[in-house]
Amino acid sequence: MSRLAGRVCVVNGAASEIGQAVARRFASEGAVVAGVDKAAHRVGDHVVQADLTDEPQVEAMYEEVTARYGRLDVIYNNTGLMDRGDRSALDTGLETWHRVLDANLTSIFLCCKHGIRHLRNTDPAGGSVINAASFLAEVGAATAQMAYAAAKAGVVQLSRDLGVHLARSDVRVNAVLFGPIDTPDQRAVFDRNPGALDKRLVHWPMGRFGTLDEAAAAIAFLASDDSGFITAAALPLDGGITEAFTVPE
Repeated sequence: MSRLAGRVCVVNGAASEIGQAVARRFASEGAVVAGVDKAAHRVGDHVVQADLTDEPQVEAMYEEVTARYGRLDVIYNNTGLMDRGDRSALDTGLETWHRVLDANLTSIFLCCKHGIRHLRNTDPAGGSVINAASFLAEVGAATAQMAYAAAKAGVVQLSRDLGVHLARSDVRVNAVLFGPIDTPDQRAVFDRNPGALDKRLVHWPMGRFGTLDEAAAAIAFLASDDSGFITAAALPLDGGITEAFTVPE
């Protein structure tokens, strides 16, 4: 497919497994990809190393990409952090709270704030912003990391507000409610707690992890004109978890 032919796409958080998968999918559909991450990496046609919680670095990154390619069409914000110190709000330290919210919400706010104006300045104006959220933004979970869940709920609301605010400017903004995607980091969460995965699988309607290919395909759909009438939405990518009350044996 060539749904993204000629388009310039920024993938923020490109060094992660999901970021890499999305960058590959964008490239396979004809896009020019600028990969951005705080960690050293080699993802994309143009590689940028930047701290996405630092406003001057975020602003400079977009200036660099648009100066190089002359346009910007798609922004995928894949930034995020799960912290071992993030537990119940009754037990989480303020430093952890700030660190988790900065990584998961402030970074996306900054990437939207400084990236969207370049979408609007591209000829023709418009484009797609996709923000990584979580199914935890939609449910109450006694065992969840509460700072993380609160941050992802903030991402959903920010995406909803921006989607409505920009709806007549041809800039679409959507969130993706990620469920468990099969990555080494996700597996490691369960490996640290023997038996935890078996307990969770009972409550996952599809009874499995999502794949990186499935995740990347969903992001590519939202980046493309195939989703041209979708904005201010939160797309579930969770195998039905948020819709399940009970799961049959």
